[in-house]
Amino acid sequence: MIRTACIALLTFVSASAFAAQLVLPTVFSDHMVLQREQAVPVWGTSEPGDTVTVEFAGQKKTATADSEGKWSLKLDPMSASAEPQTLTISSRLASSTSRTNVLVGEVWLCSGQSNMQWSMDRTENGAAAIAAATHPHIRLYNTPRVPSASPNATIDAKWTPCNPGTAKGFSAVAYYFGRKLNQDLGVPVGLLLSAWGGTRIEPWTPPCGFEGIKSLADIHRQVQSTLPSSPAYKKALGAYVGKIAEWTQTAEQALESESYLDAPPAFPSSLILGGSHQTPTKLYNGMIHAHVPYAIRGAIWYQGESNHTEGMLYRDKTEALLNGWRKLWGYDFPYYFVQIAPFQYGQEDPTIMARFWEAQAEIVKTVPNTGMAVVSDYTTLNDIHPPNKLIPGTRLALLAEANTYGMDVVSTGPVFSSLELLGDKLKVVFDSAEGLTTRDGKAPDWFEIAGEEREFKKASAEISGNAVILSSEEVAKPLAVRFAWHKLATPNLANGAGLPAVTFRAGELPAPANPAVELVPEAAGYRTVYQLDIPANADFSKKAPEYTTGEGATEPAPFSRIAYFLELQKAGGTKQYAFAAMDRFTGDIEKIGIPVASSGARFMQKVSNLTVRSNVKGVTPCTGSDGGNIEFWPGNYGGGNEKGIPGASDDYDFGDAGAQHIPGYGCMQVHNWKAKQTVFAINKWGGGGTVDIGIGNAPRGKKDWTFLQNANDYTLRRLTVMVK
Repeated sequence: MIRTACIALLTFVSASAFAAQLVLPTVFSDHMVLQREQAVPVWGTSEPGDTVTVEFAGQKKTATADSEGKWSLKLDPMSASAEPQTLTISSRLASSTSRTNVLVGEVWLCSGQSNMQWSMDRTENGAAAIAAATHPHIRLYNTPRVPSASPNATIDAKWTPCNPGTAKGFSAVAYYFGRKLNQDLGVPVGLLLSAWGGTRIEPWTPPCGFEGIKSLADIHRQVQSTLPSSPAYKKALGAYVGKIAEWTQTAEQALESESYLDAPPAFPSSLILGGSHQTPTKLYNGMIHAHVPYAIRGAIWYQGESNHTEGMLYRDKTEALLNGWRKLWGYDFPYYFVQIAPFQYGQEDPTIMARFWEAQAEIVKTVPNTGMAVVSDYTTLNDIHPPNKLIPGTRLALLAEANTYGMDVVSTGPVFSSLELLGDKLKVVFDSAEGLTTRDGKAPDWFEIAGEEREFKKASAEISGNAVILSSEEVAKPLAVRFAWHKLATPNLANGAGLPAVTFRAGELPAPANPAVELVPEAAGYRTVYQLDIPANADFSKKAPEYTTGEGATEPAPFSRIAYFLELQKAGGTKQYAFAAMDRFTGDIEKIGIPVASSGARFMQKVSNLTVRSNVKGVTPCTGSDGGNIEFWPGNYGGGNEKGIPGASDDYDFGDAGAQHIPGYGCMQVHNWKAKQTVFAINKWGGGGTVDIGIGNAPRGKKDWTFLQNANDYTLRRLTVMVK
């Protein structure tokens, strides 16, 4: 009898272990909020061929599991409901399951880096806000911070009602955003948080997002090489499988003949999505994929600090993120983000942040259904995490209320509209400028204007209706304006709703004249081709330099000489310069600027009739010398003296060797090898990070400035390329 009972128990356990399982994504849990007024996808897995039934709010829908056990269906659009209801899922082959205390309202994805992740208990007035955070109709979901090399279908998290205990460790920006929507719309709100401090935008982007964006082609190739469904991956894996098959055959023969055998071919590392959680697509895989296509109204985003040196490239990366998310969700949902706050980024060029803000503003102009909340009036210049998170959360909610829900609210501060030249003054007209004023009652600040001299000077500003009138005693005939063009800019200009103005620049300055003439008589007669304010951090492998062009580029008449003029200046210091002219080494005007890979410029050679002038101590002047050479290379390079330059060593100096890793580090160096000197060097502009730059031999490290990454030492870094 005991034996019979044991057999019966074993049979029961075995049957239970192998019974069909009805599984839903973890985003479907008790206390969730379903999106109102949209079809609501419900999906999961069961036994192949199983019939699954979903019942909710009077609806009853069915679906059949496919050969892999996957099933999905959509509930019809529903009105908002704060009444707790039960979602029931049953099947023909498995037991039923249910989700209780389910509401219907507004669901928003909340993502980004640390300023989005920043919890309520770490914010200004956090204790009082947490104590008052009993909101039964707001529901919170906090995605664990887990990267993944492949898309995760399961996430270990669940929805919880908002109360002091659950709000304490939740995103403050998301909480304040959701609280305002709940109060003003009067409907339940679900906040689906997926954020990780210090992260870049690329890991949040799904593979399909990078498709078709030229500036991100290198990332797209990298992602495709590790994507099992891509042709590139299949081709590479197929080649490896072939090699393994050949090795296996050889191994079988070796086994039979008792002969020696080499190790099998190593698996190609290029097929493995390695690296840290910053690797493109890894956070999408681990923290977003499992939520798709859970019905959401839209997304809010607070990120950019980790990408802030990239300028307009960030616009392209945001487009990639949204292209991917919207394609996978199946609709162009709204996307509202925070313009990152002013902050003292070490000794970094102060205009880097301004260019990033400009790129963020460009997102709103060029990517549909987006909006930007500006927080320059609530910041901490010595803390990258402003403690007041009520402001960004509330301003994101205003964008949603105005643009998504059609409410009559002011959602943005003054935005540049047009520029008018008024003799010795400029008139800047703004949109969203009703009640234009300043926060402190003083004249508008952080305006600069420039004229034919191309030098921006601080401007006096006066409000006139929805415009600001600008002038400066130092600029007789102003032509251009820039506003808040500094990493520490906290401008006082605002509209009547108290929302701050957006960083911008406008106007056209004349093409650069030859700036060397006043300092170097030998520069007379040259016409400017290109001029570049060299960024402290650059990656010209992804986006070519944005030159200001002169007549030499627009009317490229034949030329026999090429000249370079590099200007460097430290804050409060004297301007340094180097002028180097030589017989032309190419007749292609496209190849005489920064030698980026796309231009095809690769020159490691001697040059004729070198003339050098500089005010930097130790730089040897020369006229018509036969002792010049250039190293213009778009990739990596080594210290070896490849061209046999007399006197050069096998270390980095005036005689190096190019490498085939292109694009890569990048160098643009002019040398006087007879004097054993570097005239000037601009390196490390091809792979991201801080540029190496200098005039003369470097006082420390490598003589040609390689690896110094010192561009932030200078506030002025300007290169002018000329011909005659």
